[in-house]
Amino acid sequence: MDKPPAQTAGSSTYTPFLLKLYDLVVLTISNSYAWHCSTAAVQLPLFQSSLGRRHLDVGVGTGYYPANALKPTSSSDNKAPPCREIVLLDLNPNTLDLAAARIAAAAANPQRHVAIRSVVADVTDPSTLLRVLPPGEEKFDSVSVFYLLHCLAGPPESKNRVFDLLRDYVADEGVLVGTTILGEERPMNWLARRLMTIYNSKGIFDNWKDTRAVFEEGLRRNFDEVDVRIVGRTMVFTARRPIRASSS
Repeated sequence: MDKPPAQTAGSSTYTPFLLKLYDLVVLTISNSYAWHCSTAAVQLPLFQSSLGRRHLDVGVGTGYYPANALKPTSSSDNKAPPCREIVLLDLNPNTLDLAAARIAAAAANPQRHVAIRSVVADVTDPSTLLRVLPPGEEKFDSVSVFYLLHCLAGPPESKNRVFDLLRDYVADEGVLVGTTILGEERPMNWLARRLMTIYNSKGIFDNWKDTRAVFEEGLRRNFDEVDVRIVGRTMVFTARRPIRASSS
C-alpha cells in the first residue's frame, strides 16, 4: 500500500475541532469583514453555476460549497441536480471525511443521489497526482479550487503550475473555477492584516507575494478563455477551453 502523502503546515491545521469552526470563522466572518468576498453573494453562486455532471473539488474544506449547491432550494424541489459524481481531492483525511459526509447528507434523496469518491493526494506533486488520478482516464465537466492557492507554500510562480496539472482534468467543454486571497498588492483593513500576519507566520497561508498577474498568466497559459475578477482581497476566476499539449 502506498504511503500517504506528508501533511503540510496548511493542511495539518484542519483538525476535527477546527473544522467545526471553519464555516463560521472563514466563510462568515473572514469572507465578510477581512477578505470582502461574500460567500453567499459571490463564491457559492460561482460554484453553483459551474457545477457539472462530473466534478473534481480540490482542497475541499468542509464541503460547504458542493453540499449547498446540491441541496434542494425548497421542500418541494426534487429535481435531480446536474452533478452525478464528485471526486474530492485533499491532503487531509479529516477534511475529506467531513466533506464526503456533508455532501452525502445534502444528496440523500434517491432522486438527487451523487456518487462521492475521496482521494488523498498533494495537488502540487505531479508524480503522486498522476498515479492516483490519471488524467487520461479522468476528465471532469467542472473543477473547483476554492481558497487553495493561498495555502500552498512557495512563490506564486511555483503555485501557478497547479494550473498546468489541473488543465488535463478539465473536459474540452468543461470549466475550472476558483478563488484565492491575494497578498500585499491588495489593500488591507486591520482585520485582514492581522489574519494575514498570523496565518502566514504559522504556515497556514503563504501568500504575501501572491499577485493577480502571476496567477492569471498561469491560467492563460493553460486555457483559451479566462475571466478574472477581483472582489475585495480575493481573486475570483473562471477558465474554459483547456489548451491540450498536442495543440500548444
